[in-house]
Amino acid sequence: MNHNPSGPSECPVCRAPGASFACQAVLYAGCEKDIFSCAGCGSSYYWPSPAPEDVARCYPYSYYGDFLKQYWKDFYKGRMLADSLAGWRGSGTFLDVGCALGTLLAGFRERSGWKVLGLEYSKEAAEAGSRLNGLTIAPGGLLDAPWPDRSVDYVHMNNVLEHESRPLEALRAAARLLGPGGRLHLTLPNGPLDLRPTRVLYRRWGKAVVTRHGGHLFFFSKRSLGPLLERAGLRLLTVKNFHFKSALKARGWTPGAYRLFAAHLSPAPPRAEAPPLSSEECRARIGAPRSWPRYRLGAGWRRLWRLPFGEMGCDLEVFAEKS
Repeated sequence: MNHNPSGPSECPVCRAPGASFACQAVLYAGCEKDIFSCAGCGSSYYWPSPAPEDVARCYPYSYYGDFLKQYWKDFYKGRMLADSLAGWRGSGTFLDVGCALGTLLAGFRERSGWKVLGLEYSKEAAEAGSRLNGLTIAPGGLLDAPWPDRSVDYVHMNNVLEHESRPLEALRAAARLLGPGGRLHLTLPNGPLDLRPTRVLYRRWGKAVVTRHGGHLFFFSKRSLGPLLERAGLRLLTVKNFHFKSALKARGWTPGAYRLFAAHLSPAPPRAEAPPLSSEECRARIGAPRSWPRYRLGAGWRRLWRLPFGEMGCDLEVFAEKS
């Protein structure tokens, strides 16, 4: 497939003029799209931006059963997050964007005096999570949020921003929801590393392959985040990088690092729609609680390896504040 030689007139992340062709990637089975990179901020993105119907095909229909497999992990993540905020504010309103079944919210609520809200892109998952965990989960993303401006104290977005077709508008919506001094907590891939296998293999084989994770539309660099957040009305506080073992694989520095890219040149086709599970079936699949002390010990140790310097990690953790 021939690529489009002309990129955007300005970078959608930093507004710098011009961009260079980086590679082509398989967005979904049978659909290859161009990716451009900005020399100004180091971010990359699909251009032209994929149509909504193309983006929707990146996500096979899921009846949310996969979320049940990691229920206790997500529940304990919520507990840990509540503990970490105890010294900042004793109460407030906490919003989790892309909350799936709201399991992190359930753990957070159990451990704190905060009000919790969720946004979930899958209507089926939002409805199931509301029933299962007794939560307020609205379908949609930040641009669809039904709550008034300045009604939220903390917005949590775990691996969401890179899926947004309009990330600046999504961040501005988060800023509008936050009250004075409110916090935004982002976790997202280190964009240049996230895209690296796709770029390397495109140069090596001369053809498009999938990206490391399906549905990623933007590949943000660490240095791009401060200016982007500032444009949205937020002030960057800290950026940490982590997941160093995954970074070695993304760089191709481990044996067979790119084997899966060679074996799977296009994503699997969408799965057939399955009937929704009842709350009783969901609870049966969740199973008995895992060891909380063991999880807390392991999670505490892993957090020691979230470093505020360098860009060696495969993922970034970002904290920002309402300006």
